[in-house]
This record gives sequence, C-alpha cells and structure tokens, in this order.
Amino acid sequence: MSDFLPEGIITNILKRLPVKPLICCMSVSRSWYTLITSPEFISIHLNFSVASSEGSPLLLLRRCIRKNERYELFYDNESFDRHFRLQFPFRSINSFFTIIGSCNGLLCLSDDRVFYMNTIIIWNPCVKKSVLLPKPNMVYNSYGSFMQSLGFGFDPVRNDYKVVRITYTDLGRCLPQVELYRLSIGVWQDISHLSLQYVIHNKSRQAYINGAAHWIGRDLYGNDTILLFDMCDEVFRTVILPGSLAKDDSARNKELMIYKESLAFVLNDVSGVEHDFCVWVMEEYGVVESWNKQFNINFHDFGRGFMKPLWIRRDGEVLIVTKDGSMVSCGSSGEEVTDLGVHGSRLEEYLRSVHVDGYIKSLVLLEKGPHFTDSITLRELPSLQSDDCDSDTDSGSDYNKEVNTSTGQNIRFQF
Repeated sequence: MSDFLPEGIITNILKRLPVKPLICCMSVSRSWYTLITSPEFISIHLNFSVASSEGSPLLLLRRCIRKNERYELFYDNESFDRHFRLQFPFRSINSFFTIIGSCNGLLCLSDDRVFYMNTIIIWNPCVKKSVLLPKPNMVYNSYGSFMQSLGFGFDPVRNDYKVVRITYTDLGRCLPQVELYRLSIGVWQDISHLSLQYVIHNKSRQAYINGAAHWIGRDLYGNDTILLFDMCDEVFRTVILPGSLAKDDSARNKELMIYKESLAFVLNDVSGVEHDFCVWVMEEYGVVESWNKQFNINFHDFGRGFMKPLWIRRDGEVLIVTKDGSMVSCGSSGEEVTDLGVHGSRLEEYLRSVHVDGYIKSLVLLEKGPHFTDSITLRELPSLQSDDCDSDTDSGSDYNKEVNTSTGQNIRFQF
C-alpha cells in the first residue's frame, strides 16, 4: 500500500507514531528506512512530539541504587505515574555520572563527580545510540589541576548539538580556557578568545532555555549573575538578577531551573536557621524588571529534616527528596505534601545521585549510522588508572578563592 501513497501522506502518518514503533517500521522497506532515518523526518517527528507532549510531559528521574544508576521516565501528572525504565549501558569510574543536561531526547553525561575522567557522552536512550566525545584539549596530565563547568544544547539554525567546556586552571592569574564541541564536526575547538571574565560556580547545574545554556556565576565585583552561552551565536552573555539576589552572600544554595518555559532562580537555605526554599521567575526572558518571586516554602513545617529541591513541576508544585530518601511533591504554599511512592535510602551517595530533568522522546542520533552505538561501554571508556584523570578533591565543598583579574582587582569568591 505504501507504494501507492505520496511520501507526504506517509510522513504525516509516521510522524504521529512513538519512537519504538517507528524503529520497527524501518524494516518495512528500504524507502521507509531512508525516510525515517533522514534528518528532515527526525526534525518533523521531534517538532510534532514537542507540540503533542505539552499536555503530558515526561520527567527523567535518575537514582543510584546498589551502586547502579537507574534512569526512569515518569509522567508529570498528579499521580506521577511511571512510564518506562531506561536501560543504562555505561559504567562510571565515579559513583555516578553528572547529568549535564537534557535536550530533544539527548542526555549529556560527564564522569567527573570526584575524578575528572575526560569522559563526556551524548546519549539517546530511546534509540540506543550514543557518542563518546574525544578527549578535550585541556587534561590533567598536560595542565595540572583544574575546575570545569559544562553546558549542552541545540543550535536550531545549523541543526547541531553542542557542548561547551569552561576550565579554570588558576583562578588568581588567568582567564578560563573555553572549548566548544560540535556534534556535526566531532572535534573540540578552542574559543578562549571570548575572554570570559566570570567565574561559574563549581559544578553549577545548567538550565537550557531559549537556545542557551545558563549557569550561576560571579562577576569581577563579587556579585552573583546568570551567565549564558548562546548555542547559535556561540557567544557568552549575562542575565542580571534583582539587586537583592545579586549581592546575597548567605549560605543559601543557588540553582537555576525551568518553570513553565521560563527561567527560574532557586534559593535553598541550608544553614539550618531559616531552612526555606523560594523561587524567582523571569516572566519575560531577558527583561530584568520581569523577575517575580513566585513562592516561598518553609521546610520547618514539614518536620522531616533536610530536604533537597529537585524540580518545579508544570502545576507549580516542587519535587523534593527528603533525608530518608523519599520523593514528595509540595504545593507552592508548603501546606500540601504528597508522597509519590518513590523511595530510596538515607545514604549520602543516594541522596546526591537523585536528579530530575525534563525529557522528550526523539529519534535524534538515529541518522548517524551503526557506528554510533553503546559499544563504547565495553572498549573505549577510560579506567581510573588513566594518566589524564584529575581528583576533584574539593567536590561538594565550598570554594574560597581569591581572584586577581586582568583588571588588577582582587576579589574573593565563595562558592
């Protein structure tokens, strides 16, 4: 029957199918295989999936259970129903991988929690394809100890996926080295000429929105700011915080998240005094005056001890992991708490491993051919005995560095 239907009609039908049935359809005929694996169809299917998933978005949950990383997809609905468990084929030298970001069905992973292994992977779990990035230019055996931050995102103009890597070798004497990896080319390019004069908080979690990776950093005067890397223009820019937030030197943790397709600045007090959690949302992207404090939750009302915010749901509730390893959803007023039935342990390794991110299924990487596979898990991942790994001995602790910038100013950064 397909021989008598125009390709446009076939495309219109196939784009509505989930990923798994589409992969099965690839064996129907050579023409269907060519169509489904074409970059044009993959983009059409992705755009249709994005539009149709708005009513039932998926959330990715990663946990480390019995020294194994478990990746699961859940519906972001009231009952938090589990959709699917993903097969995780990689082996981390550390306890678990750092999830750099999620974009169009791809996950970017880095094996750098304690030991910098120079292992960065772009992975699509739905089509079981992955790319092991080449070794970056700056590695431990060439430059000594360093601190790195990573960003991951999509360039819609060139239909390309990119990873940006920012490494600080000496906060007191030099600007960071900046490298950019483009999936279409497959090599790292040095773009340090951008002369980035900001320091990104160590292991700062990125928020990807509006075609840019965003992190929390500090400027030359010690003020907090939001630093972004535009994946299309390949330049750095800043997003200014409200004055009261930019000069906040308290012990509160600061993170970026996405809330209803808007950039959100999250403050979580870990001092044990106030122990509250509040969210500021930039309602109009790029407009400083549009920052608005959406809600504030006092964790003392829970009576459960320390809690870690994970994600802001579409309905405004906050996903939180408690000190006993349980996952709960909390209303914006802090009065309604729902146990989601996802439980773990009190172990610090487990609590640190819990990560939530938005996710959408896609065919991206399917067009790359058979050499893009998960076989990298068996042969190409480095071991702890590799000469070019660095121990990040300060991982998880506060940094207290005095920076002498190129302008001659001395400034103290506390992360």
